Parts: sequence; C-alpha cells; structure tokens
Amino acid sequence: MRKKYNLIKLKTVKSTNLEIKKMVSSNLKINNLCLSADNQTVGYGRRNTKWFSYKGNMHLSILLKPKCKINEVNQLSFMTSISLGDTLKKIKNNINIKYKWPNDILLNKKKIAGVLIETSSHINKKIKWVIIGIGLNITKSPNLNKKEFKTTSLDKEKVYIEKDSFIDSFLQTFFINYEFWKKKGFNFIKKNWISNIYKINNKIIVKYQNNYIKGKVVNLLTNGGIKLKTNKETKEIFYGDQIT
Repeated sequence: MRKKYNLIKLKTVKSTNLEIKKMVSSNLKINNLCLSADNQTVGYGRRNTKWFSYKGNMHLSILLKPKCKINEVNQLSFMTSISLGDTLKKIKNNINIKYKWPNDILLNKKKIAGVLIETSSHINKKIKWVIIGIGLNITKSPNLNKKEFKTTSLDKEKVYIEKDSFIDSFLQTFFINYEFWKKKGFNFIKKNWISNIYKINNKIIVKYQNNYIKGKVVNLLTNGGIKLKTNKETKEIFYGDQIT
C-alpha cells in the first residue's frame, strides 16, 4: 500500500508541534506531514501544561488539512486515540487499553499516552490546518503527584516495542482511519471509543467548572463533548477532565 504521509525524524526539538507549525508557515502546500523527535525540550499538553519528554519515548506530530468545520475538529483527537489503542492491541493479546475523556490513553488503569489538537485560525468556521501531537511513554514515565491516575510506560507494563517500527504501524492505522473518517464520518470512531472508555461500575466522574459530576456515558458529541446521565438529569459537558 502506498504511503499517504511523509515522516521526518529529528533528534531534538523544542516541540514536535512547534516544529511543524514553523514548516507549515513557510510552505503552505505541505499536507499529511508527520514529524517525530527523540527528545523535546519544551513539550506541552492541553491548556499549555508541561509534557514530560524522555529519550526513548514517542514524540510525534501530524499535520492534516481536513475539510471540516471548527466544531468537528476534536473528532480527530478521538480518532487518534483509537488508532493508537488499536496499534497497541496488535502487540500483545488481552492488553488492557482504555480511553479517558477527553484525550488520554490508559494501560492497566494508568496513563500511557496523551493527544493534543491544535488548529489554525478559521474563517467562516473552516480550518486551514490541524496539528495532532501524540506522546507515548515507551521507556519512562513521570512520577506525578496526582490522585486520580498514575502514569506508566510500556516497559514498566512489560509491553516491548521497537519505536520506529511502531510509529510506522501506528501511522498506517491512523491514515486508514483518517480516510474512513473523511468518507463515513464520526460514528465508527465514537462506537469504538465509547465501548472502551475507562469506567467504574459503568459510571465515570468528570471535573467540570470546579464541580464533580458522576454519571453514565450516554454519548460522545460531535464537537468532542460528552453526554452524561446522572441520577437527576442528562448533562452535556463540553470541557473538563475525567478523573475516574
């Protein structure tokens, strides 16, 4: 199968997302460009939180130019999560991969990877480009003082991969799913993601505007929000973090 992407490999960058932003600003024609780096000196996640980068881990960014509206672009975050999850599931039988809303991948109930979506400014609710950043802990994970979810690495969980071949395998899966999404829409992503969401007793807890909301996941919304059924009502939550 002919590759639908170009992959650039670098040693050290400030951030793979920042590096691709520089490239697209100087060459507006590039598309489906992927960039990996052995190390990032200024890696970051959602809301500009620090992403801890270690040599041997996967630091990867993907530039896309989808013809979608700004309120649909977060669908690509969930597509990226299931693409990564499906690639990991091919490595080891019965591997325990789950997804945490909105953008984390868990292995054995611990955070193994995260996804960051960044977009260009938009005109008439259309976007010029999307950059998807993916961090996967292969050899090492940070020791964070968080109560909700601990972090882990593939090595800690005795899941062993060769990084370069894994990136190739992931990108093949990613671009197959991307083409399918462009043709068929969000439903197949939504079903896969919801069926593998991390939950306890069929319920999750979301931190939203300094409140904690417990409920059953009813749906994943088109804009990336989540619909929860609580004891009293059904709520649509557009931003926040799943904490259990």
